[in-house]
Amino acid sequence: MSKRKPKPVQNKFNPISYLKTGNARKLPIFECLVPEGWEEIKKFPVICARKHVNGNITYTAVLIDLLCTGAKDVIFFVNEPEFFYRDILSRYEDELMLKFEKTSYELVHNIIFESIAFAEDFGIAPSEDFRWAEYILDEDSDDFPRIEIPLGENGKAILYLNEEDERKNYFERQIKAFGEPGTYQIIYNDFDFGDDEDDEFDDEFDDDEEISDTDRILAAMCFNWDKSRWEEFYDQGNFVYMTNDVVMHVFTTTADFSYDLLKKDKLFAPFVKIQSSLDASHKTPMNEPEEDLLIDLKGQFGELNYDDPKKIAKLLKKIDSQIAKNPNLIQFYKLKWEVLMECDELEKGLELALFMKDKFPNEIFSLSCHAMSLAEMDQTDEVPAAMNNFTQIQEFDKTGRVFHLEEVSSFYAPWIWYYSKTNQTRVAFFLNSFLIESGAIVYFPHARVVFDEYMDSLDRAIRPFFKKVKSGKISKKEFVKIMFWD
Repeated sequence: MSKRKPKPVQNKFNPISYLKTGNARKLPIFECLVPEGWEEIKKFPVICARKHVNGNITYTAVLIDLLCTGAKDVIFFVNEPEFFYRDILSRYEDELMLKFEKTSYELVHNIIFESIAFAEDFGIAPSEDFRWAEYILDEDSDDFPRIEIPLGENGKAILYLNEEDERKNYFERQIKAFGEPGTYQIIYNDFDFGDDEDDEFDDEFDDDEEISDTDRILAAMCFNWDKSRWEEFYDQGNFVYMTNDVVMHVFTTTADFSYDLLKKDKLFAPFVKIQSSLDASHKTPMNEPEEDLLIDLKGQFGELNYDDPKKIAKLLKKIDSQIAKNPNLIQFYKLKWEVLMECDELEKGLELALFMKDKFPNEIFSLSCHAMSLAEMDQTDEVPAAMNNFTQIQEFDKTGRVFHLEEVSSFYAPWIWYYSKTNQTRVAFFLNSFLIESGAIVYFPHARVVFDEYMDSLDRAIRPFFKKVKSGKISKKEFVKIMFWD
């Protein structure tokens, strides 16, 4: 009797579980943002973003009310690709009509915790979700450097009560119970800090729902549009410059195939059998001290200022030192290659990739670094040969082992770029969907050159559809039905 084949190892990332480990606040700061003129705005979001060694971003946006209520609302995302973070940030600025500027972590920390302390003087606790933001922020301690933050107005807490705020009764009860006479003022009206820009969102939620900033941002993405919003999109006729979410949605609703269908195709069936895991060993495993050194160097890489040649040279020197001590660990060579490519040292990166391929001919990273160097240099026709013409990871490495997710992501990224570049969108779509399903992209996202080329290929694929829309061959009613898979 034949043995049952093991199923591919699945990895499900749990953001809350990760935050509870406390590891998020150990990540290096990526950037901190406040709106221009925040002192005058009084109510605004502040953002703290941290970067993982895989390039992903964990971040929180805390809606601050300097006048009275402190941390009113919280958004947080964990281990998301940088392009997703940038997209959310762009929508935040557009929908809330703000312009962010970079600032120090110390200022953001003080804005958050000083406003919370001010609110607590009046018995007002921060948003319940702030407990998750705290895992991303540094711990607030007595010895943390303090910056004076303008709180209240004219020496008083000013509480604006909006009828639609579900915490209205709580705010009023607390400030009356804990506030001393003359220390606060309550203004009863339908005051809306967001003014008219919030009106378009009100229709997307029931009247009895609280509209959080998370709802506002996500509602702006096309995945949450209702039929009237798609009709508006049709009427506007702006089909040239579309956001990534629109491109992806239109592609998936108009393509004559789906990922589930492609998995049943004989051409793609071998991919379903690939076993991968975040816990698997690389082909060349590292011991714990070596892994710690690599993580530390990746952290320094994440904080690198590419306009500072001295710091770049210093980091490369540290990596070279580890290569000299560990000449048989390809991971340190790969990190050096990543630094060179990020600094636009493409020729040096290609030279190192070729050296790696000669020294480590059986390593996945050797192939992928070579191929991605060529992709960055737009040498399309040479990419397949750089991958030794292997299109399946188990063809290149026939050991039957469980592959590490980083190996899977690295192996298929050049092929996604190549198939996207050569308009083989069906194959690129399958491979990208495969990496999403396996979890590889979550932990090891595409380089920007791969993502941009993939999105360009989807955009090119939907052009014939929009040509029909523009000409009127697809009516508004038909268009909306397609967007909803009707």
